[in-house]
Amino acid sequence: MTTSPRRTAGLVLAGALVLGATTWAAARAFTDDPATARGPVHALCLPDLSRDAYVPAAMSHLAYVTVEEATGFEADADGGSGGIQRVRLRVLTPLKGEVPASLTLGQGVGVDARGRYTSHDPLYPVLVPGEAYVVGYSPDPAYGDGYTRYAKREPASAVPGWTAHVTAGQVAPVGAECAEGA
Repeated sequence: MTTSPRRTAGLVLAGALVLGATTWAAARAFTDDPATARGPVHALCLPDLSRDAYVPAAMSHLAYVTVEEATGFEADADGGSGGIQRVRLRVLTPLKGEVPASLTLGQGVGVDARGRYTSHDPLYPVLVPGEAYVVGYSPDPAYGDGYTRYAKREPASAVPGWTAHVTAGQVAPVGAECAEGA
C-alpha cells in the first residue's frame, strides 16, 4: 500500500498541530524565566487555537455540525497505531467559508489497545457520532471534502458566540518566540 502525497500532507499537518502546541509550551518554559533560560529556542509557530476568539482567523472553513457517522478508517501505511478516520457531518450552521450542507472529513486519530480512536490534544478531540461540534477544516479531496484542523464539542447555544468571533476576526498575537529571526 502506498501513501498518497495528500494523505501524507494531512498526517504531517495533524502532527504539526500537536507538535506545535508542545513546542510552544517548551519554548515558554525555556524563555520566560531568566533562571531557566538556555539561550534562543526555535519554535514551530502555529496559530494559537487555545482561545475560541482566535480560531476563525486561522481557519478557511468553519461550521457548527453534528456527526452522523464514521464512514471509514485508513490505517497508517507505516504500521503505526493510528490513521485517518473519515466521518460524515451534517452542517447545522455554516460559520466561515463556503460550507456544504453535508461534509465528509478526514481526521488523524490514534488507536488504543482496545481498538478505540484516541486523541491526546484537547483542541482536536475524536469526532463521535451523535455529538455536535464546531469544526474547522481545510478542503482536500483526498479525504472527501476536507481534513479536520480543529474541533470543539459545543451546544447549540454557543453558535452566536462563534458567529461573533468570525465577525471580529481576532488574530492571535505572535509571541516573542515566533518573532522573525527567532
